[in-house]
Amino acid sequence: MSDRPAKSKDAMPEAQALPDTRERILIEASRLLSINGYHGTTTRDIAAAVGISQPSLFFHFTNKLAIVQELYEHDIVPAVAGLENLVVGPGDPAAKLYAMIVGEFGRIADSPYDMRAHISFEALSHPDLAGFRDLVNQFDDLTRLLIRSGQESGQFIAGDAWLAQQMVSGFLVRANLFASSDRVERQINPEEGAGLVLRSLLTDPVSLEQIQQEAKELILRYRFP
Repeated sequence: MSDRPAKSKDAMPEAQALPDTRERILIEASRLLSINGYHGTTTRDIAAAVGISQPSLFFHFTNKLAIVQELYEHDIVPAVAGLENLVVGPGDPAAKLYAMIVGEFGRIADSPYDMRAHISFEALSHPDLAGFRDLVNQFDDLTRLLIRSGQESGQFIAGDAWLAQQMVSGFLVRANLFASSDRVERQINPEEGAGLVLRSLLTDPVSLEQIQQEAKELILRYRFP
């Protein structure tokens, strides 16, 4: 027997009502996943947080994995698309890296989902999420490519590109934690944060102001590939 109440004549058509519930499921799932992890979160927990029954949740998503897959679609997929767009387009490597960091800050801040659920990548060990795991690796590879390009052009100091990429990734992880947590007393300024990262890599830190100017259009290319 369905747990849905009978519709009145003034009720919204189902096609219009569905997205709202589906979005609430994603929002609450991301919050619970960030607190309890993938294995510690159940569809029953998510349904209770949304205020619907578990069978109603299954009308929108077949299982927990399907929810996580859609959350990754909103997280990893646009990040890789934006970074690919920067890498293949015009611009200096330093400006592209700066734009990626600032753009990623903005993307995280604008997301309705709690992105802390994703940074541990606990769920990515699932075989059905292998494609998303590959995208995470691709994002890291593209970041290293930008760093190596900057080293080869003389913009960045010579060194281990892998280590530099890990530093950038670590910074983005912290930004993710700060943006998603309601317990953090102050947020990171995107431009200031990206500037600190770039200064640690630049052979000429004085060039940062020029890089920031060049990056203004590139940030839009990252956010809206």
